[in-house]
Amino acid sequence: MPTVLLSAAPAQLEDLRRDLEAGGFAVVGHDLGAAPAVDFAPVAVAVVVAGPVAAAASQTRRWRAELADEFVPVLWLVDRADAVPAGLDAGADVCLVQPVEPALLAAQLRALARTRASTARVSTRAAEARLLGDQLRQAFARLDADRDLARRVHRAALPVELPAGVSVCHRPRGRIGADFYDVRRAGDRLAFLVGDVPGRGGATGSLLGLLALRAAFPPGDADLDSAAALARVNRELLALGLDDPPLVALLAGVADGDSVTVARAGLPAPIWLPADGEAEAWAAPGPFLGTAEATYPALTRTLNPGDRLLIGTDGAGGGDALLAAARRHRGVDGAAFVEAVAADVLPAAPDGEDVTLLVVARGL
Repeated sequence: MPTVLLSAAPAQLEDLRRDLEAGGFAVVGHDLGAAPAVDFAPVAVAVVVAGPVAAAASQTRRWRAELADEFVPVLWLVDRADAVPAGLDAGADVCLVQPVEPALLAAQLRALARTRASTARVSTRAAEARLLGDQLRQAFARLDADRDLARRVHRAALPVELPAGVSVCHRPRGRIGADFYDVRRAGDRLAFLVGDVPGRGGATGSLLGLLALRAAFPPGDADLDSAAALARVNRELLALGLDDPPLVALLAGVADGDSVTVARAGLPAPIWLPADGEAEAWAAPGPFLGTAEATYPALTRTLNPGDRLLIGTDGAGGGDALLAAARRHRGVDGAAFVEAVAADVLPAAPDGEDVTLLVVARGL
């Protein structure tokens, strides 16, 4: 049963109240022009018997100010047609000239009550949407903070100083970066790795990269073996037991005096640049890590003075693009070589894709 706030002079209240109640409305009486604030919460429609018009206009404007953004329909009943503009200007939604058929008045009030109910539902949903927006903003702020922490941890895990014979160009182009690399010496031997976590940017890619860094060449491991390094990382990833297994691309290698051994898992084929001879892609086979039990055969080549091995992640193009860039800049020595190759491949790198290049050389 809709509730109607009936505002009229005391002499007019009772007759109109009876008509409205007979039409199925609950009626709350209000003396026209009375100062006390009105509780509009239960009110579906406010009916104002506008006599005198000036008092009704003043009261309607006050109600609109008190209601602010809350919508309560206001219907004016006027004695003259020329009072209709004054009612609409004061904030009335409908003005009816008396006498009005009770059935017409009841139908109009029911229509306004439906409008009030629809508006209330929309307002509720808007409030819920604002609350959801606030919650999403807070969630994104927390996510940004988590990303910032992951980025700091990821970068802190990468080596700061590189041994002689190694040059790196690392260009993280995402919010965190999913490429990773490591280089370490153990006596006369040099262990190195370059990896990527395709399709797993953000904190997930960073965490998987850190896991691979830890597992490939554990601290204090004197038995440096490139194939064993990939097998360890693969076991660690499979042991996570994730419903959506992660893919990790990784190349691990060990340079030992005059030889270099590599094992590859998913990463583009490295580029072999002998001091004398044509540059070529070194197609060491190997599936991605984290998919299934697999073996990763190691390949070995003699590392003569001036020979270089160039390793790049997917962002560097791999294949023919990286090979062509290496051939164009092979006359450049030292760290300038990897920077020149990076400048060549970066313009073609996919948006947001990290680019990492690592060069291992003898006699740099």
